[in-house]
Amino acid sequence: MAFTTRKSLLAQLRAGGEVPWREFYATYKPLILLCGGDCGLNPDEKEELVQKVMSEIFQRDIIGRYDPDHVPDDVVFKHDPARGRFRHYLRKIIRYQALRIIAQRQNHLPLDESAAEPPDDSWDRTWDGEWKRHVLNMALTELKGRVRPETYSAFEMYALQDRPIKDVADFHNMSYAAIYTARSRCVALLREIVRELEEK
Repeated sequence: MAFTTRKSLLAQLRAGGEVPWREFYATYKPLILLCGGDCGLNPDEKEELVQKVMSEIFQRDIIGRYDPDHVPDDVVFKHDPARGRFRHYLRKIIRYQALRIIAQRQNHLPLDESAAEPPDDSWDRTWDGEWKRHVLNMALTELKGRVRPETYSAFEMYALQDRPIKDVADFHNMSYAAIYTARSRCVALLREIVRELEEK
């Protein structure tokens, strides 16, 4: 799936537009799995979390009716901006469903979400970190599509993998100046892409 689809998906969610379920699922499943791991869920519980979150978000029995990899194109999701920013809406659902899974593990269910609230704000800090990583990964994919392959490869090797500049220069047959320029250009563009992707 091209990143430009995921980019437009996030923009459409912010604007309250419809997005295809398959694109939403592919984009946000990794984030939900990471959050499940941060909550201490085991692998089966993390998959259960994905199903519960997706079912609640789509308010249809998609999980069980369709194979997640073969959902018809006409199954869409539309975020109601009146519910608040999408990022916060998604965080609330993931947190609540993770707490329900933990409560089920302990053979009891909370009467409401507030009854299961943790005593500190560690979840918010964890969520913010996972969301930033999620946006950065999407931005890097977008960056890769916006610059020449050799520019991205030099940036990746030098700035992301921290390879010595001599190795990068030898591998790409580039001057040190060209590598510095590629890094500078990619960093500036990456910042711009992240700003585009983050919710206002």
